Amino acid sequence: MEIAELSADEVRAVADELAQLLLDAHASNMALGLRGPLTAEHARETWLDTAARVDPERRVLLVALEDGAVVGTVQVVRAEAENGQHRAEIVRLAVRGDRRGGGIGKALLEAAAERARQLGLRVLWLSTHAGTASDRFYEAAGWSRLGELPLYSERPDGTFVGSAFYFREL
Repeated sequence: MEIAELSADEVRAVADELAQLLLDAHASNMALGLRGPLTAEHARETWLDTAARVDPERRVLLVALEDGAVVGTVQVVRAEAENGQHRAEIVRLAVRGDRRGGGIGKALLEAAAERARQLGLRVLWLSTHAGTASDRFYEAAGWSRLGELPLYSERPDGTFVGSAFYFREL
């Protein structure tokens, strides 16, 4: 497995593979910021929109590749606030369903933290659905849980769920 940072053009070139990651996540009831039902077209458009915002200093998109195929992704998104330039959010960590549990997610998180250090960031944060395998994954990966906000997001199946918030100092 190889982890690579993609340029905007490279994101556009693999938008269909990235879209499949979102569709796969939705099939497992993971929202990744998108409402259900999710279509292939909307998933692809989401990545094209992301490509337009990729910036090596503000929004970094990393992918895990196996034999040239995208099997996972994560983004590091620097805060917009003037007094928050030292922090970033981890966005859309996703691993293809048939590759989950093999360390790809953890490797992507570590690569994101390393890239954040290169950007001079001091703290990362993220949110995930509370009480899920994702919630347990971040705890096992050594992230610190801040707490839970009830009814924070809507899952692909239409139910509302609380989100757990995590951070990691770099």
